[in-house]
Amino acid sequence: MSESPAGFDLNRWMAELAAMLTAGGVADAILSPGSRSAPLTIALAAQPGLRCRVVYDERSAAYIALGLAQQTGRPVALVCTSGTAALNYGPAVAEAFYQGVPLLVFTADRPPEWLDQQDNQAIHQRGLYEPHCRGSYELPVDLSHPDARWFARRVLSEALARAMDPLPGPVHINVPLREPLYPRTPSAVHPLGEAPRPTQRLAAQPTLTDAAWERLTADWQQAQRKLVVAGLHPPDPALKAALSALSRRPDVAVVADVAANLLPDATPLHHADLILHAGPDTLSRLAPDLVISFGGPVVSKSLKAFLRRTRPAALWHVLPAGDAPDTFQGLTHVVPMRPAEFFAGLLARIPSPALCDYASLWRQAEAQAAAVLARCLRDGAFSELHAVHAVMARLPAHSRLQIGNSLAIRYANLIGHAGGGPLLSVNSNRGVSGIDGTVSTAVGAALADDRLTTLITGDLAFFYDRNGLWHPHLPSNLRIVVLNNHGGGIFDVLEGPDRLPQAVRETYFLTPQPLTAQRTAEDHGLAYHCAADAEGLEAALRTFFDPALGPALLEVETDMAVNAQVLRSLVKAASAIVLEPGYAAAPA
Repeated sequence: MSESPAGFDLNRWMAELAAMLTAGGVADAILSPGSRSAPLTIALAAQPGLRCRVVYDERSAAYIALGLAQQTGRPVALVCTSGTAALNYGPAVAEAFYQGVPLLVFTADRPPEWLDQQDNQAIHQRGLYEPHCRGSYELPVDLSHPDARWFARRVLSEALARAMDPLPGPVHINVPLREPLYPRTPSAVHPLGEAPRPTQRLAAQPTLTDAAWERLTADWQQAQRKLVVAGLHPPDPALKAALSALSRRPDVAVVADVAANLLPDATPLHHADLILHAGPDTLSRLAPDLVISFGGPVVSKSLKAFLRRTRPAALWHVLPAGDAPDTFQGLTHVVPMRPAEFFAGLLARIPSPALCDYASLWRQAEAQAAAVLARCLRDGAFSELHAVHAVMARLPAHSRLQIGNSLAIRYANLIGHAGGGPLLSVNSNRGVSGIDGTVSTAVGAALADDRLTTLITGDLAFFYDRNGLWHPHLPSNLRIVVLNNHGGGIFDVLEGPDRLPQAVRETYFLTPQPLTAQRTAEDHGLAYHCAADAEGLEAALRTFFDPALGPALLEVETDMAVNAQVLRSLVKAASAIVLEPGYAAAPA
């Protein structure tokens, strides 16, 4: 066993690290059990003002931290032992990177001389999450010299700042540790009364020069048809107010993903994804001259195809820092500002619009799309679309909605807004759009405070992430809706798999599974409800959101073939959306 350098107290140093975290604004830590990480775990658990939760499965732990940080806007610390434990953080770290969620990922490690020496739980951990992190650091293995401790404090200060500014995201700190890993006596475990504060990086507000504003406003005036496209974005009241004012102009239409957190107030267009299934004549008349996009990825494949095909004369992307994506293959300007400040500044600079009916065309299409959806819900057989609409319509005001990937987010995006009061937030793991971590992220979101948090997810994603419920911190404000079609239903509606031989499609893509969620709910103490038709669903929803119920799960069983038929019928009906004559088509 290696000994710590003479005179160096590892436990005291770890207590200092923990104190610096809380001084830097970290209030939550998610820990997974392990021996190599013991010094970190012991110090964090003893630190006043830090809520520590133990989650056994590292993949679930990382997604729970993601959901928690997603809601609080503050970095959450993650701690695991060495080896494959650290690899299990990878999916959530990638999602946090593309979603812009701050995480501080501490991976305990073996000393470097034991790498590749067949020592226990030793893998290459330095730079493990690159390039999917904002920063990657390693603390010194020998902290006996004062300069090494100064360096470690500096690294921690930089990591805290990098996780938040200028773009939030995950930061990795690898921590090689020598034995002994545990204190020799219980009295050696103590928090510091006072510790060095991390260096504060003051926030700056990116803006444009007067000349840049003049150039943009000149281009704005040249364009008759302006389309604002909002992707994944956290709630922002100032942004919502600016876009609400902008959407009242006759020359502007604002289309927003359901997870852009703008519906219903910022735009009257709640069914843009459905509108974009209209025929080519209608879409040509909706084509913009200028597109202004912001936020993360958009769900709608139709929107991407529409803008790539129409190729507007100008396409601006607004983001405060980092490299701008060219999602629509026509990027002309990158605007380095926060969206709320940019749109407020734009409103203050642009003159009153000339007469134009661009926005009215979108409103015409919106009315028809809403009618198409209503008819489908009224006349179609009971399906997942009906279930998602019913749940969204009954969500309590100012509650949270978490949406799984695959078909769940597509249903929600087609529905847009289903009525009821405004929601606190709508989130989905659309950074990299994986089904892993769906349950865990919702658990983390629910842990942020006591507001009701509802997850709508498919059966494969739910069963894939059942370990998100396997810990002692299940929040009473969590509600889970499982759409169980007993397989990968999205492959029943995607174009392509339908051309495969039936046996190949079913075995390798639809992947039928026989499970129900009842036993999982019972195993983890969730109240269980089930429904297989509209009446049963309505009955379950009468009490499902009652705060006194505690954590609960509602399983909605549907037929995969019926789901596919209803969705195809909806899209076919939307293709018949036709606009009144009298507005010139966009130039080819």
